[in-house]
Amino acid sequence: MSEQNKAVVRQVEEAWNADNLDALDDLFAPDFVTHAGGPGLEPGKNMHQLSKGAFPDRRTTIEEMVAEGDKVAVRLHMTGTNTGGLPWLGVPANNNKADVEWISIYRLRDGKVVEHRAVMDVMGLMQQLGAIPSGGPPPA
Repeated sequence: MSEQNKAVVRQVEEAWNADNLDALDDLFAPDFVTHAGGPGLEPGKNMHQLSKGAFPDRRTTIEEMVAEGDKVAVRLHMTGTNTGGLPWLGVPANNNKADVEWISIYRLRDGKVVEHRAVMDVMGLMQQLGAIPSGGPPPA
């Protein structure tokens, strides 16, 4: 079961990466919930479109994948350049490069994703985009 679940999650990540949002409809259960946006798949699709709008060259790679029972954990790496016309988390396009990792945990039932959680290095991303100063000790 774990290997089958990992295969489904690989398909999910490949669909996101290829911007093939229609393929996701077959991989997610109708009662899917994400803790990063609410019930249903539409919030995730909307967030993806915003991300692609801000980082048109956005590319993710799977760095690690671990499965146990009905859960699959994935460590992902994303690179991209903030050249799009859409702001990202309030930061307008500024040609800064982004290089960030996050962890997603998927729960599957009957070969479909029913739940998702994610943790991303948002602070590091905001520093790379120039929205937050980076490095050094705080001022005295």
